[in-house]
Amino acid sequence: MTPPPHIAKFREHYTDIGHSVVKNLFVFIACLIQGKTVNLYNLRDEVGKITEKYKTTSGGHYKRLSRFLQANSTSKLWHYVLIYGISLLKKNIRVCYLDATEWEIGNFQLHILTLAIDYQGVAIPIYFQVYEHKGVLSEKERIKFLQIACTYFPLQKIILIADREFIGKEWFEEMHKLQICFICRVRRGMFKNQLIAGRSYEKLQARARKKKRASILVNSGLNQYRLWVVHKQDTSTNEEFIYIITNVLDKQQIPNLYRMRWKIELLFKHLKTNGYRLEDLRIKDLNKIRLIFAMLSLTYILAILAALNERKNKPMKQKKYKDQRYFDMESVFKQGQSLLKQRFISLKGFLCLVQFLENTSCYYQPINLIFVQ
Repeated sequence: MTPPPHIAKFREHYTDIGHSVVKNLFVFIACLIQGKTVNLYNLRDEVGKITEKYKTTSGGHYKRLSRFLQANSTSKLWHYVLIYGISLLKKNIRVCYLDATEWEIGNFQLHILTLAIDYQGVAIPIYFQVYEHKGVLSEKERIKFLQIACTYFPLQKIILIADREFIGKEWFEEMHKLQICFICRVRRGMFKNQLIAGRSYEKLQARARKKKRASILVNSGLNQYRLWVVHKQDTSTNEEFIYIITNVLDKQQIPNLYRMRWKIELLFKHLKTNGYRLEDLRIKDLNKIRLIFAMLSLTYILAILAALNERKNKPMKQKKYKDQRYFDMESVFKQGQSLLKQRFISLKGFLCLVQFLENTSCYYQPINLIFVQ
């Protein structure tokens, strides 16, 4: 039987993957969209509709999903899925975010470190790694992660924004070495002995109270950074100030850029409680989790592209809040997920939709197809 055109086209890039594997890959992704969960037991009910095999039992559908994960979890498939998702995105990327999400599966501690780019105002995952780990990863592990991420996506001159879990002298030096422009929140007192001109934290804080923000250069070995102290306007926490370190020395909008970090929190929210119920995952095999998260990343990208394509001709209505700010009535992700779910029933319809989104997006990103970790 001749494979559908899109499956054949997909295999042109990844010739070591069989036709049946690619077919089951897209069946799995279609089930994620229709089922809105990563739990295989719940996803099994979607397989019959997608494959149009209505006489097969739900137990058979479950085995199909399980066998697919078992057979491909240690292969390069997760890598190919990630690369394919990146290839659908445009090239004018200026900002990215780094953060981790973690939860427990019984006594199993799952930690997923994720790098996301800001794509037209939405955080989209482009690289990740899964760990059996609780809490903050070591500098060594984070540096290794970043080095590999640079082989997937050109991060030079891109601004990376991260929270205060991602700190450390070697960590900052490595980002500077990789020519990554970083903006990281730090703890109070960090670099206190390296402030130039004899300044102190107390003087910076006093100035920040008057001017809302204050900054000073920091000498750290061979590199020079800028420390920002920002006076918080809200009283939601006991912290009066936010401290930010950056190797971008001449930009006054750095504190405003840091505020964009919440977008990766929205990404995790969509993947979890507001989208695909990621925490319903009951698998403890890191390789299988890696493949599932790669498929979920591609699913998320397709949803974002579907919504952005729809908004070209039908702008989303906005709601005005008391503080005079405007927000979309529906998020880009929720709109895109709804559009995807409505526009196909079978695998054939899904492949046509994917091909349409591929053709309407601007690609191809320069990425390394060889390096696999």
